[in-house]
Amino acid sequence: MVQTVILSLVAGIGGLWAATKFIPGVSFEGSWQTFFMVAGILGIILILVKPILNLLSFILKSIALGAILFGVVWGLDIMFPELHITGIFPLGWTVLAIGGASIILSLLGQKKP
Repeated sequence: MVQTVILSLVAGIGGLWAATKFIPGVSFEGSWQTFFMVAGILGIILILVKPILNLLSFILKSIALGAILFGVVWGLDIMFPELHITGIFPLGWTVLAIGGASIILSLLGQKKP
């Protein structure tokens, strides 16, 4: 937790400094104390926004994975007459079952530090 706070503050300071030095149209004309205050606020905002972005990213990745799995399972149903999935709802439930099993097994396969 402390490491995350420090890294976010350093990212705010470093990013703002780089922007003022290398991006035309960005400048800072206040004292170095004010610069660090602005950068610190930026770092705190990064700390607060990152979990929200991680959640949105997870949701978008899940939707994309679900769409890909949907197409793959549907294609396999067409290619293999031995596999019978009748209707869109059973296909959707099959995709959820496969995705859920994949998530569970990937969590079980992660090594704890």
